[in-house]
Amino acid sequence: MRRRHFAPALRVGTTGAFAALALAAHLLAGERLTDEQPAGGPQPHEAPDWSAVRDVLERRCLECHGGEARQSGFALADATTFAEGGGRGAVIDDRELAASRLLEVIEYADPELAMPPSGALPASERDLLRAWVLAGAPWPTDASGRLADPGLFAAEPGIDFEAGADWWAYRPLAAPKFPVPTDPDWRTSDIDGFVAAELEARGVEPAPLAAPTTLLRRATFDLTGLPPTPDERRAFEDDVDRRGADAAFAALVDRLLDSRAHAEHWARRWLDLVRYAETNGYERDSQKPNMWRYRDWVVRAIENDLPYDRFVVAQLAGEEEARLPRDGAVPHELSDAALATGYYRLVTWDDEPSDRLQARWDEVADVVDTTGQVFLGTTMGCCRCHDHKADPIAQSDYYAFTAFFNNVEGFRYDGERLVADPPGPGVLTTEERDARLAEVTELLEAEAEASGALEVTWEEPVTLVPDARTAAHRWRYRQLDAIDADPDGWQVPGYDDGAWPEGPAGFGDPSTPGSIVGTRWFTPRILARTTFALDQVPRSLVLSIHQDDDAVVYLNGVPVARFEGYVTQYVELELGPEALAALVVGRNVLAVSCLQDFGGRYLDVGLRSGTLAEADSTARIARNLAERSGDPAFARTRELWEQRESLLAAAVAAPYPAQVVREHGGTAPVQHVFGRGSAHAPGDEVAPHLPTVLGFAATSIEPPLPSPDPSAPSTGRRLALANWLVTKGAFLTARVEANRLWQALFGRGLCRTAGDFGRLGDLPTHPELLDHLAQRLIDSGWDREAVVREILSSRTYRLASVGPEDSLAADPRNDLFWRHDPRRVTAEEFRDAVLAVSGRLVDEAFGPWVYPPMDPAVLATASRPDEAWGESLPDQADRRSLYVHTKRSLRLPLLEAFDQPSPDLPCPERFPTSVPTQALMTLNGSFAREAATDFARALLDATDDERAQVAQGLERAFARAPHPGEVERQLAFLDRLTERGFGRAEALAIWCLGLFNLNEFSTVD
Repeated sequence: MRRRHFAPALRVGTTGAFAALALAAHLLAGERLTDEQPAGGPQPHEAPDWSAVRDVLERRCLECHGGEARQSGFALADATTFAEGGGRGAVIDDRELAASRLLEVIEYADPELAMPPSGALPASERDLLRAWVLAGAPWPTDASGRLADPGLFAAEPGIDFEAGADWWAYRPLAAPKFPVPTDPDWRTSDIDGFVAAELEARGVEPAPLAAPTTLLRRATFDLTGLPPTPDERRAFEDDVDRRGADAAFAALVDRLLDSRAHAEHWARRWLDLVRYAETNGYERDSQKPNMWRYRDWVVRAIENDLPYDRFVVAQLAGEEEARLPRDGAVPHELSDAALATGYYRLVTWDDEPSDRLQARWDEVADVVDTTGQVFLGTTMGCCRCHDHKADPIAQSDYYAFTAFFNNVEGFRYDGERLVADPPGPGVLTTEERDARLAEVTELLEAEAEASGALEVTWEEPVTLVPDARTAAHRWRYRQLDAIDADPDGWQVPGYDDGAWPEGPAGFGDPSTPGSIVGTRWFTPRILARTTFALDQVPRSLVLSIHQDDDAVVYLNGVPVARFEGYVTQYVELELGPEALAALVVGRNVLAVSCLQDFGGRYLDVGLRSGTLAEADSTARIARNLAERSGDPAFARTRELWEQRESLLAAAVAAPYPAQVVREHGGTAPVQHVFGRGSAHAPGDEVAPHLPTVLGFAATSIEPPLPSPDPSAPSTGRRLALANWLVTKGAFLTARVEANRLWQALFGRGLCRTAGDFGRLGDLPTHPELLDHLAQRLIDSGWDREAVVREILSSRTYRLASVGPEDSLAADPRNDLFWRHDPRRVTAEEFRDAVLAVSGRLVDEAFGPWVYPPMDPAVLATASRPDEAWGESLPDQADRRSLYVHTKRSLRLPLLEAFDQPSPDLPCPERFPTSVPTQALMTLNGSFAREAATDFARALLDATDDERAQVAQGLERAFARAPHPGEVERQLAFLDRLTERGFGRAEALAIWCLGLFNLNEFSTVD
């Protein structure tokens, strides 16, 4: 059997607990020399007296390592336990004794490795241990070398990977034996055979088939997240009458799967898994510019029925598979390959960490943990610090898996890359965009002149950072070669630039035309930073710059201007709203990077408040719209401005920036196991491989890797991993996805814990059926829609949600699927259904995120309420919830209340709750009340007949005809409202609001 040392659980005594934790991370020994086993070769140092060494070890180390505990498997009880070592590498380097970790930690040079943590050893004790180590760390094997009972804390057994590989999820896919049910009605599909066999074995009677109209609403919500319209209901019922229920339902499924609404709804499921968000999180929670392009890629991939294996490979390594160039715009035909890798840019990112090295590896761990859970159904996060406590996954496995991703560049403000879409549906040519833009701009300027939006009073300019023409302002700078990597976070305020040299403004070569050199610049690249203070944020900013060649300017880490090519004189640019939003009262950082690899060399930057004297009309309009956002006089101007902004943001067959993956070249760094997850405690080196336990079913856990190539844009490791997942690892990848397909249609998977197939999760209720669906997915060419059609066509899916009482008593959790579980609609489904039923839903796909109205009381909780949320026009704000801005620190209250998951972690399954705030929002919230008013207005516009109004309202809300006597009861309710003084329109709006709050509206089945 394959075994590996398994570190025991922490056991901390009443004293020295902190010392135990820290020492456990670093003093984990391998085999050591004893006085009977001298080091090879002559010893240059004489060993000190053992009794003195023993005294130090007993007083400083033994309590946590062999005396009262055996932290991390390391014990100093005697020579044998010392030689056994612990969960990490040796503390004595036999090849170079002076480089031993023991000496490193007692020197207190690195706070992360400082031992003991209670304080540095006295110099005499430190010198004693140093002499002992340099003599080979001899340890007597007689009674004098016994510091404690070596059997008191025995080392725990290692992981038995072979036994662990017998767990259901880690076995190869088995060819199932298809059961034959006794009831012929259950012999119509393989799925029904597996379900019926379990029902018959347990003596549980299934529910009858659901009514066709019930199936219509169920399938429409399951596949599109929207309710069926009255026209769709009538067409379906006519088809049932004409061709029969089975044929009509099959046609319905085809229509729904072919719809864009299906792609949008199922994209939301995927975005839950990959913790999709459009901001970075943490205190600033700044935006991830253009992150929505990844969301749109997911929608298009599902709409085009991209096979799941291609879906996986594209996100993990699309650009490696396409062999994209390291620099320059991505060619049209390869744009999808780049956009899919936005997956790596969804991480939370701290732009001002206290520990930059640890923050960098936290970011990598975010990718590792998400990838393991999403594609392998395996929770690996705890292995970052120790072996998994339940599953056969070692800490070394975790860091070997990390090695596939450790060359990926971390998120940064300027991490976007130019991507170009090919012309086609939804993508304008440059000429089309420019023509429309000119037309809208002409209308905008005419309207702005009429409304007074061109009239602006400019503030007196204040110099914030003078350029070299006016003062010798001091900058911190760093000169770099072309291939040097930028220091992580060098643009943000929290970066420590104290080690950078300082010099006056004007960096370059005096021979460069128009230059005013204060500091000589000799290398191809330069980074420069300076600070300035504000007692209030100005209303406008002007940047002056003279650069030779390409330059990027940042304010507090946010890129606010980019320049290509060179100039021979100073130019000025009025910065946009993103620059103003980046400013804070107090200390601000202006940073700039510049590349020049031939010809002249010069860089100088200045910054002032105010505006350009020749400010164009759009700048004036933008100023007025920003300062007078609620002024009704500017309503038409604002509408035209939004049209202009939409055109500027529209997909055009020209390069545009997108969040896509980048690597640090073709050579990956060495990956270490990090003690207790600390990047400051590197241990053993590991090579890239999958978890060891998967090797029994996959036959290999080491995908073939390309040879390192320093000139390549990436290592190729991610592509090797992605290909492994859909070939040798397909048994697990397909199981995980097949389970999710079932979950999407039944509300839960065959394995209820969709994100954890390990021992802490649930066993599958029908393992043979799950294996069948996984194999079916692979055999269909990874066609998810083919599997979905098979599930939807089964009798199991079409069962009613109410059945025999005896069956409910025998199987209250419905583990056997004897009925179809009713479910509450998700947060997005509720909001979208309200918009659809009220007639407000805007059926517009793709593009930048939108901002539905946010209650001022909610905005007041933000540190900068005026900038916490944007504003969209109604025809944009009422788009599907998929397109609502996903801000980590501020989500739409309605969606959050109805259990939209936090985007900080993967969400394999949502858990519906019932809390008072939900009813407060659906009864008293402005969204529901305004939608009810619009719903009532639509009914009044449709007909003057009150009976018809009620009947149409019930049909639109519930996708069914009224029950007998139902219209009369509702009319009586409306009469009571009018008797109490409500007008008929107002009464109808109250009634519509009541429909939104009925269980039938918010529950499927």
